[in-house]
Amino acid sequence: MSESSPGAPLSRGFTLIEMLVVIAIISLLLTAAGPVFDSLAATPDPGAAAGVVAGQLERARTHARSRNSYVWVRLGTVAENPDEFFIGIYEAPDGTADPAAAKGVWTAPRIANLRLSSSLDASFKRPEIADAGRPDLAAWVRFSPGGEARLIDANPLEKRAKLKPPAGEGALLPWMELGLQPTRRGIVPESAKQDVASVQLSGITGRTLEFSL
Repeated sequence: MSESSPGAPLSRGFTLIEMLVVIAIISLLLTAAGPVFDSLAATPDPGAAAGVVAGQLERARTHARSRNSYVWVRLGTVAENPDEFFIGIYEAPDGTADPAAAKGVWTAPRIANLRLSSSLDASFKRPEIADAGRPDLAAWVRFSPGGEARLIDANPLEKRAKLKPPAGEGALLPWMELGLQPTRRGIVPESAKQDVASVQLSGITGRTLEFSL
């Protein structure tokens, strides 16, 4: 067993007072950084939001195919939160295409200060999409057991607690585009008007593509 030499310096730990000082400094730093984190959360990056939307659409398509059922995806705002983007996924328990029997199966994260838009900035470069393929404010996408995606117009003033998939099959489009744009609580500065993104969805295959400026 080795022994320390008489002249070697003794190591010591932190005293209680030193630890309390460090904790106090960390607390002050976290308090000062709080408003910064709140600001970041309140002003989402549309490109990141597009990734969330595309991921939820792909998840719903996979769910429809794996369970051999119809799945409805609600995209858009709701009456009680006009500046908040909402995604909801619904499925008929018996696997049929009857929207009256559909129940919510999961809810994606809600994204504040972002809305669906069919009028993205003209400088936003992406493959051309027909006007009929650009929903405004709110839309439903219905996936079939084969993965086909149909677009159905939604009422943006629906109450989220009473949402039910609309009746009808909707439109089968070669491509549909979901434009995302910040609302900044209803005030969008000129500098943010080009801060947009979109998700393009193939009606035939249900595959998604993401674009951002």
